[in-house]
Amino acid sequence: MRVPPEIRSRFLGGRGINIYLLYRHAAHQTGALDPNNPLIIGAGLLSGTAAPTAARCSISGKSPETGLLGDSNIGGYFAAQLRKSGYDHLVIQGKASAPSYLYLEGGRVEVKDAAGLWGKDTLEALHRLQELHGKSCQSLVIGPAGENLVRFATVRHGKKNTAGRTGMGCLMGSKNLKAIVVKGGRPPTVKHPEDMARYAGELRRLLEESRTSKALHRYGTPFLYDLHNLRGILRTRNAQFSQFKEGRGLRSSQLRNYYTHSRGCFSCPIKCQHSYKMTDPDKGEITGHGLEYGVIGALGPICGLQDLGALLRINDLLNRCGLDASSTGNLIAWVLELFQRGILTAQDTGGLPLNWGDEEAITALIEQIVARRGLGDILAGGAKAAAARFGPESRKYLIWSKYLPQSDSVDLRAYRGFALGVATATRGADHLRSRPTMEAMNLTSEELTSVYGRRVPTDPTAYEEKAHMVWWSEINFALGDALGICRFSQKFNNINHLGLAEFSRLIYYALGLSISTEELLKIGERIITLERLFLQREGIDRRHDSLPDRYFDEPLSSGPFKGQRLDREAFNGMLDDYYRIHGWDLVTGNPTVKAIRDLGLDMAATGEELQ
Repeated sequence: MRVPPEIRSRFLGGRGINIYLLYRHAAHQTGALDPNNPLIIGAGLLSGTAAPTAARCSISGKSPETGLLGDSNIGGYFAAQLRKSGYDHLVIQGKASAPSYLYLEGGRVEVKDAAGLWGKDTLEALHRLQELHGKSCQSLVIGPAGENLVRFATVRHGKKNTAGRTGMGCLMGSKNLKAIVVKGGRPPTVKHPEDMARYAGELRRLLEESRTSKALHRYGTPFLYDLHNLRGILRTRNAQFSQFKEGRGLRSSQLRNYYTHSRGCFSCPIKCQHSYKMTDPDKGEITGHGLEYGVIGALGPICGLQDLGALLRINDLLNRCGLDASSTGNLIAWVLELFQRGILTAQDTGGLPLNWGDEEAITALIEQIVARRGLGDILAGGAKAAAARFGPESRKYLIWSKYLPQSDSVDLRAYRGFALGVATATRGADHLRSRPTMEAMNLTSEELTSVYGRRVPTDPTAYEEKAHMVWWSEINFALGDALGICRFSQKFNNINHLGLAEFSRLIYYALGLSISTEELLKIGERIITLERLFLQREGIDRRHDSLPDRYFDEPLSSGPFKGQRLDREAFNGMLDDYYRIHGWDLVTGNPTVKAIRDLGLDMAATGEELQ
């Protein structure tokens, strides 16, 4: 069916239409792996067009990892090819009787036998699908972790791109769905192709000339590791420390020695994806893509790994098995600290000694997680189930929110806006939903005002106006995900990158749809509010917009922010401000009837009352 114009104008595409579909089709208060719960694939509204970095696709469902909102974003070439095949969104319900994969071409959908793919790692599966359907096909696949229903299994595309957060690979595995393959067709129709080509060219040049883009092209995301370690905001040994002084060998300048070339996603002028090659004395030549900052942070400082070769080997293992690096690293660091403190013993680990920075032990745990064996089987059930198994004392040392381990390695005691954003993020402890990155960039008051539209403090440790910064970020990021625009081309870590004005023009050139910047803000608000309503329906309220006790009770021990910690009263004040901006109830943190009606989130929009 075609997307109705009123739904398109209210939610745009990608993440926006995905949450509309998820709210309508997900079974209330049932387990995420219930066959009736949908897996939803949604290309961004601009994906596949000439708009720069318009390559993103959202994968959504009820999260097997948290039991709450599952949503993950992936780049590469899949979204563009999905739209070429005649589809913007897929809603997949039920469960195949045997391992299967979906094949889409020319508006047709076929269910094919995946017996020859089941059990293969992600790279093997991708290679086999290209043999079957040609190198021009684009695929989403799961690895052994998804097949074995590890709750934080990923969905992989190509050799590099990963939808990592919230366990969408597990959701695919629960449906006996090994892959989704798309091929052929025509690019999406653009209403004003000449204007789009001209304007897209202007924006490409703007992005190519930005210092941030040049750093990403040269180093990739690992340069963020260098910055965060220097500033003393790097969670080290599960946030017991905030600088990884032993990790000099992990710096981006060292990683560049292994790089062979870089490339970008569809329509991307930045090209931040790096390929690497290394020679391992035991395994021979290892080639791969990355490392990303997320992998370095999660396995390096958080788990104590100091050796770059070890990280490259583990990166390859995670990619092939299809495991989320963030959840994997955080859970392993958590049990390393539990072992350090005697809460877990050798009896619990099957005799495996768990020491910080021990590549052999960390690799063994990853392999146990994938195979669902021993201690790894407990961790494979996700943080919430593992915490219940290990007991109340263990929860003190788990760095999470809404049952999701924190996505990145930044220590939130240093930056108040970062802290609020992670606590309120709709998919759990995640920085890519609402991070006010400008807080950490030493910008002037005038520069910050130009971004946020009002005066905000230049001091990252101040609490005032941080709710506005988080609100602005989450609205803009929701719109970027709905349009299929990469975070790196947005006003995420550069004030001169794309924002609402550019989005408005791109939408007009692509669809002939006139949407003002004020209307875009309302669309972003509508997406966030409907996500919050989904969380409310699953039992989430203000109590869950929280952070671990460690961030409040233990001050930072080193670096420029030494002594900093979060103040509970001031943090609650930021929460009050955040709810007021949204028009949500201060006691529950949930949308009010007025907010719901003002956004048109009533029967006409969702097919049921939202109250």
